[in-house]
Amino acid sequence: MTAYEQLAALANEPYRKADDRPLIAVFPMWFPYEILVAAGLRASEWWAVPKPTTLADAHYPPFVCSLVKCNFEALLDGAAAPDGMVFPSATCDSIQNSAGLFRRLFPTKFSAYFRMSQNPESAGAATFVRDEMTRIVHQVRAFFHQPVTDADLCEAIAAVNAWRRAARRLLAKLGEGRVAAAPVYTALKGALADIGRPTARLLEEYAGSLAVAPAAGRKVMLVGMTPEPTDALAVMEAAGACVVGDDLGLGWRTVAVDAGETGDPLAALTQRLLQSPPCSSLHFATKRRSDAVVARARALHADAVVFTRVKFCDPEAFDYPNIKKALDLAGLPSLLLERELTTAAEGAVATRVEAFVEQLG
Repeated sequence: MTAYEQLAALANEPYRKADDRPLIAVFPMWFPYEILVAAGLRASEWWAVPKPTTLADAHYPPFVCSLVKCNFEALLDGAAAPDGMVFPSATCDSIQNSAGLFRRLFPTKFSAYFRMSQNPESAGAATFVRDEMTRIVHQVRAFFHQPVTDADLCEAIAAVNAWRRAARRLLAKLGEGRVAAAPVYTALKGALADIGRPTARLLEEYAGSLAVAPAAGRKVMLVGMTPEPTDALAVMEAAGACVVGDDLGLGWRTVAVDAGETGDPLAALTQRLLQSPPCSSLHFATKRRSDAVVARARALHADAVVFTRVKFCDPEAFDYPNIKKALDLAGLPSLLLERELTTAAEGAVATRVEAFVEQLG
């Protein structure tokens, strides 16, 4: 199989085991994967495989986003059987509360709850985050009977940094000319299912194989948590626009910052998280996300912004008015697409996307 085919297979089946490493599923998005990698575990960040939810609906109210429910549907119908799960607290209330549900349904599996500082610029943030990482290291050591030494952590940091660099190289291809965006994000989603050097090599190989056509049409930047469902991107490209980059969780925000590879590894991992780009799930004291989105659009030379928002994603919904206002003041047109992960680009969505691209000229 080609590098892309291998990554696409991981994207479609992130829970498929390929070796003897225990599989630890991680809900998006602020978690130090390096701790899992250092323990010889497979760190797999799940952005959900779209599927109808029936079993999960018995545990969640109807206003919970489809990303959370699709992940739990795979757990409940037996399609996914990870050896454990990690629930970062910063992302949203639905993910936080899912930790208790997982522990009740799967009491013998590894389960960890990681509390990321909601305000990374606060005076106590570094101490708080480091203490949380120390606690996770102890949990991993106790459950899996692995030492997880500083040397292990340093080696894992180098491996995950290499993975991020490969992911950034692939995303940069979007800004080099006309490249179909959906396969790029599918490949990144697949690489997130097994974070480390093997998928870094696949990302490098796929990026190197991409043919970049000369840029034509209007340039669009994506904003949100995930670009899925990606069929709207194909509609956008067919109408004459091209995606040149993003401010996405399943995208640039996750891979933008590396950890330091010298000195105290936990200090390096702490600083990496605290230096994360502004996000709807974090509340920086001085860095406004709306300003960061405008600056990112300018850096990408984008002509417009498309918000790809999963329905019932409250953090992105809360950020939208301020970002929309900042884009308007900057003279950047924008379009909001709010959809379920399980919904195809029906006629109304396609018509809105085509009309937006046409209005761009």
